[in-house]
Amino acid sequence: MSGPLRILISALGGEGGGVLASWIADAAIADGHVAQRTSVPGVAQRTGSTTYYIEIVRAEGRRPVLSLAPTAGEVDLFIATELLEAGRLIQAGFVTPDRTTVIAPLRRVYAITEKIAMSDGRADSDLIVTAAKQFSKAHHIADFQALADEARAQLNAVLFGLAARSLSISPQACRKAIEADGRAIEANLRGFDTGFAYEAKEPAPAVDASPASVAPASAQFDAAISSFPLEVRDIAREGVLRSVDFQNAAYARLYLERVQRFARAPGADGAFLADLARHLAIRMTSEDVVRVAQLKLRETRLAMVRAEARAKPGDIVRITEFLKPGPHEILSILPAPLARGLLVIVRKLGLERAAIPMRVHTTGLFGFLQLRALSSLRALRPLSLRAAEEKAWIETWLDLIEKAQRVDHEAARQIVETAQLVRGYGETWERGHANWRAIADQIVRPMLAAAQPPAHFADAVLQARLAALADPEGKRLNALIDSVNQLAGSGAK
Repeated sequence: MSGPLRILISALGGEGGGVLASWIADAAIADGHVAQRTSVPGVAQRTGSTTYYIEIVRAEGRRPVLSLAPTAGEVDLFIATELLEAGRLIQAGFVTPDRTTVIAPLRRVYAITEKIAMSDGRADSDLIVTAAKQFSKAHHIADFQALADEARAQLNAVLFGLAARSLSISPQACRKAIEADGRAIEANLRGFDTGFAYEAKEPAPAVDASPASVAPASAQFDAAISSFPLEVRDIAREGVLRSVDFQNAAYARLYLERVQRFARAPGADGAFLADLARHLAIRMTSEDVVRVAQLKLRETRLAMVRAEARAKPGDIVRITEFLKPGPHEILSILPAPLARGLLVIVRKLGLERAAIPMRVHTTGLFGFLQLRALSSLRALRPLSLRAAEEKAWIETWLDLIEKAQRVDHEAARQIVETAQLVRGYGETWERGHANWRAIADQIVRPMLAAAQPPAHFADAVLQARLAALADPEGKRLNALIDSVNQLAGSGAK
């Protein structure tokens, strides 16, 4: 070790970043080096980065003066316990191609801003991985959480084993640091040995997670699917599987008929059809009360919960669902005429924003029977208010797309993307519908009604969609609509 070895660790709260830092420093000291570690705690898991900084230098002569904080461009080893945290520090310049080795798992813990986004607000994991590979001297990025689960150990122990291979510290000293720490020694040693022995492997082929009962169902639709452009077929096949699982084969045929309606239209390229098929599949399998119950009882979900709880065979795992349905969610499973009448009464009583907090014990007999009873309403779903509302919205959406195709193909493409606004259930669903109707009524229809649509048709729809996604309450959207109307008025003059 010719100079100080500089190590930076970034972790979320409660993920053992501090323990990992102490293991590294203690192992270095036990191996005859001088080590110093400092930390900068975040305010909370996602409002500030929790970082740990370590400098290690060979003990020779006088005690060296070590830095208390990392400097961008001068980090030798960077370890992250979560991928987005790795991206933050890479963006800050701490990872450089001339000296930095990066160790990071592919796991994500989604930030609040990612979860509350009206569309898919997740950060692009592939972009972060690409940046890590581009800006680092060496990198080890893989599903290390799965490795830890397989070893029945914590992630930080596996990362310690990976880090030990990049450090001038003996593995014996690392193991002694774990033993001296005294916490979960056997599990941590297993994790360390797993990480130390890790060799990169080719990723395993993806496993089809579709329910076994519906996986063969797409075979009867292969002829129709094969008539689509190549880039549409996988999406259409997944749409068929979702539709059969959601309702039945007849519903899947309706899905394909709706896609075929646009496949035959002039100028309908593969990318356009792929986007339409994807959004249509999502909207036709919306998260109504019946669907939520259906998914919560799925064996794959129960198995996933057991895996997350690290339950051993024979262990009892109890699952409690915390639900808070509003009047519309509850009444929407009733036949449409009855539900509409009851909702009128609810509004007159001022109870439309009321909610009923519920705790349903999925693994208990009564809770299981509750969810089973709700999921059994699938046969009656086509008669429900929610089904009627979704059908009306889908037909309106498709009609606007079809009309826009005749005058401006790019505008039609942007109208397809407005389906992002309609998602979820409860207040999220209601706000999304309100914003979508505002765009349809005040931007799309007026422009379609013009003899010649204005040149900014597609851009107006795009900007309106982005405004609604950025502000679900609709203030930005209303301001954008006012601007579009003013522009249209000045153009008319």
